[in-house]
Amino acid sequence: MKTTEIIEGKTKLLIPSKRTISKKDIVFYNPDMKLSRDISVLVAKAIKPKKFCDLFAGTGARGIRIAKETGMNNILLNDKNPEAFKLMKKNVEINGLDLIIKNSDANSILNEDSFDFIDIDPFGSPVTFIDSAIMALKNNGILAVTATDTSALCGTYPRACRRKYDSTSLRTEYYNELGLRIFLGYIIRSGLKHNLSFTPLFSHCTRHYFRVYLRGEKSRRKCNEAAKKIKFLQHCFRCLNRVFSDLNNLKEKCRCGFKFSNAGPLWSEKFADTTFCKKLEKNIDNKSNQRDILKIIGIIRKEQKIKNPYYNLHRIFQKRGIPAKPTEYIVDNLRANGFYVSKTHFSALGIRSNADVFQLYDIPPLRRIRKYKNKDIV
Repeated sequence: MKTTEIIEGKTKLLIPSKRTISKKDIVFYNPDMKLSRDISVLVAKAIKPKKFCDLFAGTGARGIRIAKETGMNNILLNDKNPEAFKLMKKNVEINGLDLIIKNSDANSILNEDSFDFIDIDPFGSPVTFIDSAIMALKNNGILAVTATDTSALCGTYPRACRRKYDSTSLRTEYYNELGLRIFLGYIIRSGLKHNLSFTPLFSHCTRHYFRVYLRGEKSRRKCNEAAKKIKFLQHCFRCLNRVFSDLNNLKEKCRCGFKFSNAGPLWSEKFADTTFCKKLEKNIDNKSNQRDILKIIGIIRKEQKIKNPYYNLHRIFQKRGIPAKPTEYIVDNLRANGFYVSKTHFSALGIRSNADVFQLYDIPPLRRIRKYKNKDIV
């Protein structure tokens, strides 16, 4: 296998010269996941784990970067692919590190040892590894998980979502946030079975994948509290209203008179911790070279003030049947009416606000009477 040497962060890496970024690759390395690896390094700096495990290490990029950029050396890199194992070994050597390298099944690794930072970044769905990871996670440990099967989580393939994540997805205009909440909900519900309460520290949706970091704590009381935050999202495809509801309090119809469609179960609370976001921002050494990371962390931190899903303004204007207006004009009108507004990292066309959809329709740029079954929505 021919290799090419690159530099990522402070790390030298040998990667396959020929890459298709698919399962067919001899050894998997995705340059588009550099942002994910950058954030992993920041998380490791913030939590200072004693023992880190990268289950699907590929070239070893994530674990080697954590070792080089945090000084941590109790790191296990694993990949079932024998070619990846050989390349990992070379990458560890050229960086002058002494790390544990294994060529084994992921679940076997988790059954043999315990860790306080476990990273699961498979090609596709991670669901077959979640239970084993929970069992191997130390109390107050960090579980980092990537999902690339976004088509199932985001409503394109609802049967796949039901089969894999035991949840109903919908193809809404905020489909990516809905998918992330279903993903978080699945992991948190899995933890509850083991009396492990997960708290999302940081989550993001970037390009083709979801990435979440959760802290797990053994506590029945906190498990009971977390269980209350697993809800359903009720969406109206007529007026775009959306509300979180408990299973025993699901409404049949929206205020506009149209029947609600239900998604879930899913996580209904914050998908990141604001204090933890500030820690990540402080741990960025070269802020001029990492403006993209600073920007995304800052936006995600500000998003946490609002729990309801974001509004896609393009869809809102389309629904109202009026020409689109600049985003800042809508933002200024909402703020002038006393509402909180922030950007969202999910979409450049999106805003997050504590105004419900009917209050949104009532601001001057969007005010227009539309009739729904003898009811006026202004």
